[in-house]
Amino acid sequence: MDTETLTASKQGDGSKAAVEISVVIPVVERSDDLAKLFHAYSEEIFKLTGDVEFIFVLDAHMKDEYGIVKELASRHPHVSFVRFPKTFGESNALSVGFQKAKGKYVFTLSSYFQVEPCEIRRLYETLINGECDIVISRRSREGDSFLNRIQSVLFHKILRLFTGTRFRDISCGFRGMKKEVAETFDIYGDLHRFIPILAEHQGLRVKELKVRQHKRDTKPRVYRLRVYLYRIIDILTLFFLLRFTYRPLRFFGSLGSLLTLIGLAINGYLIYNRLFTEHFTLRDKPSLFLAALLMVIGIQIFAIGLLGEIIIYTHSKKAKQFNIKEYIE
Repeated sequence: MDTETLTASKQGDGSKAAVEISVVIPVVERSDDLAKLFHAYSEEIFKLTGDVEFIFVLDAHMKDEYGIVKELASRHPHVSFVRFPKTFGESNALSVGFQKAKGKYVFTLSSYFQVEPCEIRRLYETLINGECDIVISRRSREGDSFLNRIQSVLFHKILRLFTGTRFRDISCGFRGMKKEVAETFDIYGDLHRFIPILAEHQGLRVKELKVRQHKRDTKPRVYRLRVYLYRIIDILTLFFLLRFTYRPLRFFGSLGSLLTLIGLAINGYLIYNRLFTEHFTLRDKPSLFLAALLMVIGIQIFAIGLLGEIIIYTHSKKAKQFNIKEYIE
């Protein structure tokens, strides 16, 4: 996505001096009162350092929120915003926010209250103590509604089944990370939800802290059926990205070979009976067409995996698959 198509609140942003903390707030779906959210979190952050910036990134359809953020930016020099010309979603909003951030440490907040603002101190101290590269939040669910807890448990059980993750609140947008870590993420679609898992896959240190859930985040939430379907699709997407991004032939080759072998086995059975069984005929045998279909599909799937391997090989020099923890010369 070309950032030149965006509208920013301040000119000359690229020359802005580095700060201690950058707070990126994507405003793409629902939101609470952004002015109240800003004042609540900024009050706690200013207790840690005055060297801070807030970056709001808004989708085009968030028109009411745009007016509030524009007013905040006009009153507070440490507030800036980026507005998309159309709807691009949270992953792109975070990517742009990470690009604009000048802080040594980058925090992400949802545009609605999820965690008590005072908890940002614990995340910040965990980062500056060098305990991890990314610190994420796990909301205490004591005051949460039963429906929300059930949805969270089921989602994370399915996620753990496919990815083996140890995290228990992957959807919480209250996170902190080093600036150089934020720059490594290449997220799209709904992958922003899985940043901690992607980070661990790259060898980064991720720590999950239990934090107090904000009371406004405890109301029961029920989504449309398609939202739950999208969540399952996102998990499957993540599964393939983690397992087969750089080894596509392992999946497509295995599946293609299996289908081809089944087709060969059926054909072998039919040919054997045709040669050695009296009165056996191949006429009107649907299994013959099934065997041929399985073989053709299997070969095509195998070929897709082979093409994937060729593409990965030709682009492997450009794709960074690792992070270096330490180098001694």
